[in-house]
Amino acid sequence: MSSLCPSPDDDRLSNLPVALKQTILDLVPVRDAARTCILSKAWRETWTMRSCLVLNKLFYLQVISNKNEEAEQLSAFSSALDKIFAVQTGPMVDTEIYIPPKLESHHIHHWIQHLTEKDVEVFRLDNAENDACLVPSVFFDFAKLKVLEIDKWILSPPPESRCFSNLVSVDLIRVSISAPVSFRAQLQDLELRICNGIKHLVFTNINNLKRLYMVHSPEIDWRWLEKANGLEQLTLVLTPADFHKSKSVSLIRLLSNSPGLSVLFIHGSLLEILGGPHTMRTHATRMVNLKILNLCSVSFKLFRIANGLSLIRCLPNLQILLVKLDFNVTSSNHIISIIESHLESQSRKDAVLDNLTTVQISGLVGLRAELLFSKILLASSPSLEDMFLSFRTDVSYPNEILRIKQEFSKLPRKSQKAELLWCN
Repeated sequence: MSSLCPSPDDDRLSNLPVALKQTILDLVPVRDAARTCILSKAWRETWTMRSCLVLNKLFYLQVISNKNEEAEQLSAFSSALDKIFAVQTGPMVDTEIYIPPKLESHHIHHWIQHLTEKDVEVFRLDNAENDACLVPSVFFDFAKLKVLEIDKWILSPPPESRCFSNLVSVDLIRVSISAPVSFRAQLQDLELRICNGIKHLVFTNINNLKRLYMVHSPEIDWRWLEKANGLEQLTLVLTPADFHKSKSVSLIRLLSNSPGLSVLFIHGSLLEILGGPHTMRTHATRMVNLKILNLCSVSFKLFRIANGLSLIRCLPNLQILLVKLDFNVTSSNHIISIIESHLESQSRKDAVLDNLTTVQISGLVGLRAELLFSKILLASSPSLEDMFLSFRTDVSYPNEILRIKQEFSKLPRKSQKAELLWCN
C-alpha cells in the first residue's frame, strides 16, 4: 500500500520548469493566476514573477462582483491593484489597466509611478468611461516602453521628457495633445483615432514607419509624412479640409512617395482631391506594390467616382479591391445622368487590370450607375475570380433584389473564371 502514496518527488506541478509555469500563468486571468500561490511555495514564487498583468474591465467586474456600494467597489479595486503590484518582483513586461469611473487620481499616479520602475515594454491604459484627464508627468518616464495604447487622456509632457524614445507601436484613441510629443526612429506602427492636437507630434526620423492609421484626427502637418518612404499600410479617414490647410501637399504625391505601400484604405471624401487623370497617372503608377485598395463611402459625386475609377486603373499590380458605395437614391436626375454618362464613356476605354483577382462591392441599392461601375471592372479584369456583392440594409423587397441580381448576371466578363457571389 505504501507504494501507492505519492512522495514529495511526485509533485509534478511544483517540479515543472519555471519557464513553463510562467507561460501557464501568463495564459490565465490574473485572479486565477494568483490562486496558484496556494499550490506550493514554488508556485507562489512563480506568481510573483508574472510578466503579463491584464487588469482590464473584466478583472474590475470580477473584483466588485459582491460589492454594492460605489465607494466599496472603488476601494476593493484599488486595494486589489495595490496588493498585486506589491507582490510582483519580476519585470511586468506587458501591463493593462482599466480606470473605473470616479477613481481618485492619486491611485493612477501611484500605479504608474510603480510601473516606471519596472521593465514595462507594453502598456495599455483604458480611461474610456471617464472624461479625458491629464496623465501624470511620471507617465513619460518609461525607459523601455515599446508598445503604448491609451484611450481618452490628455498628453502634456514636460519639456525635459524623452517622450518614449523606444516606442515601436503607438495607438492613441480620443487623446488630446497639448505639448510636443516626440517619436524616434524605432516607430513602426502609429494609430491616431479621434485625436486632437496632433500638430504637436514630432518625428525625428520616420523612415521605419510601416503602418499609419488616421481616423478623424485634424490639424495635421503633412510635411512629416512626405518622408515616410517605408510605409506599407495606410488608412486615411479624414476630410479634404485636412489637406487644404497644407496647400503645398498633394495627396496623390504623398501616396506615391511610399513605393512599398501594399495596403491602402481611403475614405471617399478624399477621392475628391486626388487630382485629374493626368496627375493620377503621373503619381499613382509609382505605387507598384499596392495590392489591396479599400475605398470607403464612395458617394454620388462625380469627382469621387471618376477619381476612384482613375486610381483603380492606375495601379498596375492591384489584386484585391473593396468598395463601399454610399449612393443616394434621391439624387437629382441631372446628377444621375452626368454620372451615368461618365461611366458609359469610361467603359469604352481600354484598360486592363491584369492582376485583379477579387472585388467586393457593398451598399448596392439598384441604381444603373452601380451596374455600369461593376461592368467596367468585370470587362477590365482578365484574372478576376470572385466579385462579392451585397445590398444596403434598407434594400429588402424580394422582387427588387431579384431584378438587380438578374441585371448583374448579364454583365460581360473578361475572365472566364469570374463568379458573382451575393453575400446578402
